[in-house]
Amino acid sequence: MTMSFLNDCQAVVPVAKRLLCLMTLGLTLAVASPNQSAVLPQESAAEKPIEVTLHPAAEPVPALRYRLLPERREQIQGNAAVFYHRAVQTLILDRGYRMAENLRDPAKKKPTPDEQISEWAYKPISEIPHEKARELLASRFSLILNEVEQGARRASCDWEFDHRTDGIWLLLPEMQEIRALARLVAVKARLAILDGKPDEAMRWIKIGLGMGRHVAHGPILIQALVGIAIDSLMNQCLLELIQTPGTPSLVWALADRPSPFIDPRYSLEGERYLLEKELPELKNLETHVWSADEARQFADGLQRKLFTFSSELSPIAPGTPDDTASFGRRLQIASMASRIYLEASQSLIAHGWPEENVKAMPIIQVACLHTYLEYKKLRDQNYKWINVPYHQSFDKLERANKAMMSDNMKNPMLPLLGQLTPALSSARMSFVRLDRQFDALQVIEAIRLYTHNHQGKLPPSLEAITEAPVPYDPATSKPFGYKVADDTATLSAPILPGGPDHPNYKINYLLKLAR
Repeated sequence: MTMSFLNDCQAVVPVAKRLLCLMTLGLTLAVASPNQSAVLPQESAAEKPIEVTLHPAAEPVPALRYRLLPERREQIQGNAAVFYHRAVQTLILDRGYRMAENLRDPAKKKPTPDEQISEWAYKPISEIPHEKARELLASRFSLILNEVEQGARRASCDWEFDHRTDGIWLLLPEMQEIRALARLVAVKARLAILDGKPDEAMRWIKIGLGMGRHVAHGPILIQALVGIAIDSLMNQCLLELIQTPGTPSLVWALADRPSPFIDPRYSLEGERYLLEKELPELKNLETHVWSADEARQFADGLQRKLFTFSSELSPIAPGTPDDTASFGRRLQIASMASRIYLEASQSLIAHGWPEENVKAMPIIQVACLHTYLEYKKLRDQNYKWINVPYHQSFDKLERANKAMMSDNMKNPMLPLLGQLTPALSSARMSFVRLDRQFDALQVIEAIRLYTHNHQGKLPPSLEAITEAPVPYDPATSKPFGYKVADDTATLSAPILPGGPDHPNYKINYLLKLAR
């Protein structure tokens, strides 16, 4: 990964260059703290807190006037993915026109609308050229934003990635382009904030949050990471909105949100069976005793697949003529199978496989069957902790990862299958960071409500707030840190357990009462 503060992360899929690059993009935005740009240089991040101006605010009437997601009664039956695809296609066409204009007259090259939108989505809100941004959105992007809004209102989103057999070679160009749609929505929301229109700003923030959840709804981890990135960007807009005078406390909108906001189960279940999708031949290991020809075909397929996993090449088609390299890879696989054959056959027999069947199997079948069974056991030692609360399981997951690496050293064939095992700890941190952002914002909004009800005074402690629920840090299951000094307070949480020592893995707000 490109960001230095992610150097603790293993490659989520070490050999899938396409997936790794896209995950880097998703994580880059996902780790950005609200009110900060997406990429923070290590040397400038320091320990400077994010300053938040607090305007005392009552809750809206009715209390649930604002919601972070469309209510069921607002939703329309249909597939949101259709509308997002339409928006992406229109965006690409517009980009092509602008690129053509610059090519025709390089001397007068101008920033493309995409580049301008990207800049305005992240720069301090006070520096956005208000009228210029409004004109650009109206003239170039109104139709695109309409498609995004239509998609966000749909009751379901099906990208139809289930049951695809492409595996890591499945192209996901729409995932990167949807991040460009999110930036458009963010600029739209920020302009509404600048106009002092909280209802309009919340409408677009809700659209963006809904799109993020739609994007994340699928069996591919990169979808979830891009969805997290989108919703993190919307959280930046929320933090700007709550600092705008006249914005009511959004504490109940935040308290009423789904938790977790993006459920990891769907995407992580898809990743759990990525190996079987890439190597469907594995399902034949247990069906019958192979003939010599079947064993040879399996070894050929294995060396073709595993070679492309660890290279820059596209998949090698069956029937491709052999060369010296393929012969060497086949010989290497045969050597590894021979090294573990005795242990593998004894293990299969000990676990109930008929001895006569095991002895009749080719060496490659015995070795791969044993390795595959070991792989599934070790894989579930990791995955069983995924849906356990983070504070109860982050260290257990780390231990499971280390155990898997240790076992890889004992069986030389395990690393071949382990190439398609994502770094679950790293991915899981992204889910927790998003919920941590939401909870920190909920605490801030509870504080704003308290100051409204207590003559502009900050609460002496979080326990003193009784007007609304004050959540605990979802990463530690402990209260957020809170200290008051005159008209300022700090809201904090430590480094995400298991995470790197970087400010984006902490909560560090300096709350200042508006004067």
